[in-house]
Amino acid sequence: MHLTTSDNPRLLHERFRRASRTTDGPVVAVSGSTLLVNGPAAALTRVADRPLLWEWARHEAAAPAADTAPARSAPALESGARPRFCEGIWTGRALVGAVVRLTAPAPARPPRVAGPGGVRSLRWAELTESQRLVAEYVAGGLTNRQTAALLSVSHHTVDYHLRHIFQKFQIHSRVELARMVAAAFHTPPPLPVTTC
Repeated sequence: MHLTTSDNPRLLHERFRRASRTTDGPVVAVSGSTLLVNGPAAALTRVADRPLLWEWARHEAAAPAADTAPARSAPALESGARPRFCEGIWTGRALVGAVVRLTAPAPARPPRVAGPGGVRSLRWAELTESQRLVAEYVAGGLTNRQTAALLSVSHHTVDYHLRHIFQKFQIHSRVELARMVAAAFHTPPPLPVTTC
């Protein structure tokens, strides 16, 4: 079956706004020429992910109509995030775009041995799982609200975890936290992310 597509940026934007209002998690709207992202999705997507997302969304949107289409696994984006749900946006029989909800990748775990950070590396193992996730997302450049949306907790909970992390490591800023996480992972600090 041949899938026809059409371009309707206004309809794509309208559906994206509606989906963004109904969820706190990462949501994108994608078409052949456009990629719209909400705040939580901004840290997980790049402009270069648009063709991959669009190809997957087109297949998913057409799947109910074409029962013979083979099942397709969700592709991993450059950030490691994966699409988990796709809702096609149609004008008649032509696909305009799709609203896609993403799942955040599980952050890699830092080594539990003492490294260049000395005592701070040893204290990393003392953090709870929740504190480690908060530290990794915040160090990656997410705001407290974006981190809260990804972890399905309130931003007050993220604030609480950050206070305890800062206290345990005797640090006073997000920049110090980012440097610490980068040293634990042996990677350079993350680049700033811009919303498309």
